[in-house]
Amino acid sequence: MTHIYSPDMEKIKSDLGVLSKKWVAEQTLDSVYGNALTSLSGSLAVVLVLAVAIWTKISSSALLYWSLSGIVIAALRFLLWVGYNRKKEMATHWFWLNSFRLMSLASGILNGMAMWLFFDYIPAEYQLLIFFSIVGLTAAASGTHAADLPTFQLFMFSSCLLAVAKLLSCGETTYFALSIMFVFFILVMGKIGRRNNSTLLHNFELTHTMHYRATHDPLVGLLNREEFENQFETRLPHTRHGVAMLFLDLDNFKPLNDTLGHQAGDEALKQVSDILLRAVREDDIVARLGGDEFVISCFLDEVKEAERIAQSIVTRVSN
Repeated sequence: MTHIYSPDMEKIKSDLGVLSKKWVAEQTLDSVYGNALTSLSGSLAVVLVLAVAIWTKISSSALLYWSLSGIVIAALRFLLWVGYNRKKEMATHWFWLNSFRLMSLASGILNGMAMWLFFDYIPAEYQLLIFFSIVGLTAAASGTHAADLPTFQLFMFSSCLLAVAKLLSCGETTYFALSIMFVFFILVMGKIGRRNNSTLLHNFELTHTMHYRATHDPLVGLLNREEFENQFETRLPHTRHGVAMLFLDLDNFKPLNDTLGHQAGDEALKQVSDILLRAVREDDIVARLGGDEFVISCFLDEVKEAERIAQSIVTRVSN
């Protein structure tokens, strides 16, 4: 019995893996920026509350500079959030993610420096206020920054390790005990952060799988009719090019199924799908309408270019 082999299903699986990773990366970025306002508001509130609480206890100008630094960092984080939401496409994924990480690191250092700047000069109850503000912000960050584990770790380690170092430098038994407790806190929060991150990434992957199944043909991996119509209607108003619609249906497909079986027919459809993907350009839309019917939408300006694509497909399918 003749067997038609399609060598490209592995490519489809590979492409699906690439798409899944891209989807997860995009969802990660959207998640951290989606929580950015909550995060920066909390950090700014803590800075202002601490500044007001210990203002009368410290005569040093360090408190003023520390408070102003907190306001500046919050303002920069806000501007970064605005830029991402308004002009996301103007910069790369690398830029947006690492900029967010840098701002989280700066915020963490600012919180940790409160221990070094003010801890020795204020009563015990205000020392605890600084202590628990760092604990509280770190616990909150395990949720707001969970989508990107390095972001959470940069914030946690920069603030908490500075606090631990300060407690150890005091040289007293009580502070040494507090530093040990802080280390256990870091270990626990690190585990929680990793667990939250793993859960979110898994959910992103599941969401992509569900979205892919809802928008793609399960046999050949092309877009289905509904998603083709959706993408076409979305892109058409924004294109500056002409539009060519190419329709393809296979001759003698039913006899192929009847003679060689449905498995051979499925293999043939996979081969044709791969031919279509290889013939079109990256920004063209390819879909399987159903059965042996396919459609391609090409955004181009020359009729001859559409004819060239169509002839290339016909030749390859005929071969």
